Amino acid sequence: MMDNTSQKPDMVIQSRQDTRSRVVIGGQWAELLASLGPRLLLVADARLDPWIEVVGPAIGAQSVLRLPISEAQKTLATVQQVYAWLGGVGATRDTVVVAMGGGVLTDLVGYAAATYLRGITWAALPTSLLAQVDAAIGGKVGVNTDWGKNLVGAFHLPAVVAVDSQFLTTLPRREWRTGLGEVMKSALIHGGWLYERLGHLELPPPGEVGEWEPVVAETASIKVEVVNRDLYEDGPRMFLNFGHTVGHALENLLGYGVLTHGEAVGLGSLVALRLSEEYLHLSPQVRETVRRWMASWGLPLTLPRVDFEELWERLTRDKKARVRGLTWVLLHEVGAPRLVQDVRPESVQRALAELS
Repeated sequence: MMDNTSQKPDMVIQSRQDTRSRVVIGGQWAELLASLGPRLLLVADARLDPWIEVVGPAIGAQSVLRLPISEAQKTLATVQQVYAWLGGVGATRDTVVVAMGGGVLTDLVGYAAATYLRGITWAALPTSLLAQVDAAIGGKVGVNTDWGKNLVGAFHLPAVVAVDSQFLTTLPRREWRTGLGEVMKSALIHGGWLYERLGHLELPPPGEVGEWEPVVAETASIKVEVVNRDLYEDGPRMFLNFGHTVGHALENLLGYGVLTHGEAVGLGSLVALRLSEEYLHLSPQVRETVRRWMASWGLPLTLPRVDFEELWERLTRDKKARVRGLTWVLLHEVGAPRLVQDVRPESVQRALAELS
C-alpha cells in the first residue's frame, strides 16, 4: 500500500504530558492509522482525488470531508467549516481525525482537532514536501489572521505522522520549490550531511522522487530532534524559524498566496544570512552558496519593492516578538544558529534593498 519511501526507524516526539507522536517514514502506515481508534474521519485537500479514493477505504475512514484549501483560506472561517462537519457526523472524544494534504491543511485540521471538544486525537498524512519535512511534524497548529501569519494556534501533537514519498510524485513543480525553502532552512541550522548534499541536487523529473528520498528522511529527523529538545518553543525550537521572520511578514504584506511559504522563507533566509554577516560575522560565502541553490531550483531571488514601514509593522507583530523586541534567528556559522535581539531596522532595510 503506497510504500515507496525507504523504511526508516520510527521517530518519536514525547511531550511533558506523556503524549507521544510517532513519525513513520515508509512502512505499513494504512494499517497503523486504522489502528488508532474505533472511528476514523478523513479531512483531505479537495485537489487530491484520486488519492482520496484510495486512502479513505485503506484506513477505514467512516466519513470524508473534501476541503478546498489554500494559504488564503487558512482562516478561522475555514475552521468553522470543519467544526460544522465534525458536529454533523457526530464526532466524539474517541474519534480520530486524519488530515491528508499539505502544510496548510495539516496546520488547520490540527488546530480544529486541538479545539473541538477541547481536544480530539488527530494524525497527519502529509502529501507535500513542505508538510513531510516540516509542517506536519511537531504539533504546532494554527491559522492565519489579517494581522499576521499563524498568530492563532496551539500545540497539539498528532498521534502519527505518516510520510510516504509516493505522494510527492504528483506534486506540482511550484509545490516542490515551496518545500525546498524548509529543507534549505534545516540544512543551514543543522549543517552536516544535509548541507553538503543540497549542492548536488536538482529538482527531480516529473513523476519521480529519486535522490530526494534520503533528504526528506534526514530533514524530518532534524525537525524531530529539535522538537524533542524544546516542544513548546521556549528555546532551541525557535531555531526552526530561521528565515521565517521576514518570510512571514512578506506573506502577510503581499497577500497570502502571492509568494508560497517556501518562496517567502527562501527570501527571508537571504535576509537572515545578510544580517548574520553583519551581527555574527558569518562568511558571505554561505549566502552565495544558498543563492546558487535557489537559482538552480527556480526559487525567486528578488522581490517586488515593498514599503519598509509597512513591513516593519508586520515584523513587530511576529509571534517571535517579546517585550524586549523581536528575536531573530541568525547564524554564527552553518550548523550554529543563535537568537539575536536588538537588530536595527536600518540593517533589515539594507538587506531587503539588496533583494529588490
